[in-house]
Amino acid sequence: MKRELKVSKDCQNPEETLKELKLGYINLADGFFDLAQTNFDLVILADPYNADAFWGLMLCKCQIRDENVLSSNATLYKNIIFLKEYQNALLYADEMQKAIFNDLLSEILKVNAGDNY
Repeated sequence: MKRELKVSKDCQNPEETLKELKLGYINLADGFFDLAQTNFDLVILADPYNADAFWGLMLCKCQIRDENVLSSNATLYKNIIFLKEYQNALLYADEMQKAIFNDLLSEILKVNAGDNY
């Protein structure tokens, strides 16, 4: 992952929480989804509005190691935008995070725009 992970200013212990968040993404990249989920859950306990942690939980739920596959497999992951983890990630994201998340999901959003449910 090349983007900067963030914790909020109101976080109980920003330094430790950021370490836990980074560890979650390392475990995610290694395919240790259960461990990554635990990391992200701990981050949310310390920082309940952490968009990166909710985004990580969404990736865990879908067992996605690399968030860049979201663009290349849009039809496979088209239901991801209906997950509460995705919705919380967007709800708590700052403008830069929203731009990154929407960019990663741009193809999925296009697929969903064309579907008639």
